[in-house]
Amino acid sequence: MALIYRRTESDSMEITGYEGTVKDLVIPETVEGLTVRRIGKNAFSGREDLRSVHLPQTIDTLGRYAFYNCKNLERLFLYDRVEDYYDGVIKQCGSLSEITLTQTRADFSVMKELLADNDRMLHFKIEPLGLHLTFPAYVYDFVEDVEARVLHHKIEGSGYPCRECVTRKGVDLLAYDGLFDQVVQDDYHGAIDIALERLMYPLELTPHHRENYMQYLEKNAGVVLRELMEKDRLEEISYLCENCMIPEQVLPEILEISARQKKSRITALLMEYQKENFGKKTAGIMTLEDW
Repeated sequence: MALIYRRTESDSMEITGYEGTVKDLVIPETVEGLTVRRIGKNAFSGREDLRSVHLPQTIDTLGRYAFYNCKNLERLFLYDRVEDYYDGVIKQCGSLSEITLTQTRADFSVMKELLADNDRMLHFKIEPLGLHLTFPAYVYDFVEDVEARVLHHKIEGSGYPCRECVTRKGVDLLAYDGLFDQVVQDDYHGAIDIALERLMYPLELTPHHRENYMQYLEKNAGVVLRELMEKDRLEEISYLCENCMIPEQVLPEILEISARQKKSRITALLMEYQKENFGKKTAGIMTLEDW
């Protein structure tokens, strides 16, 4: 059960695969005293065992289809030092949702390549900037014009214009925030994540867009809380409570749902929020003692 690798002409190592099964793959910086610089072509393509991949900052090349069609891959951790990114590295990785990118030189080239390589919803954590961004899914298709005998490109979904905000030099956050109304019309899951992330990690967030995000979350508090409860996202619910963004009228239903589902920490948090802000307990709602 070990990495498969080969020595390159430049006296560095290329990872070409893994013998056996591995759930959480961690690539080392060196193998046999030589620096690991490349993930080879098709090195891990089609593997169903992978759930997460950690790449070291020594990696400068990701070969064609390196992680292609890893259906259960959920998380990818890497650095911005990748110089050569070949096609299909994360294509068809249908479960991939979270990418943590560590910046060492303010280069966003690899982020742009990753976004172009996968059309599903992707959540990026960019460190040490503390910038969290969600990019909704989109569909790239062709429409046939039979009479003209030509195919026309067709792109549907807010994920594509959001991706266009990323260049090799950085992210145009003003343009990204300006697309929020389009995201709202297209994908409420993505809208909820974007609003929360931009408020909780407000790098270059203007007062206008801050107000827009806050209004959306308050107006749709019931839907937002149900979504967050389903995924046990206590941190985000705590943020809403700390910033008084949950209207009184949505609490009875939400408290009933959280209590019924035995989500004790969320129930306790919401009950404390209700007590502090509205000074009463809604009749008919279970307390922690009722369990």
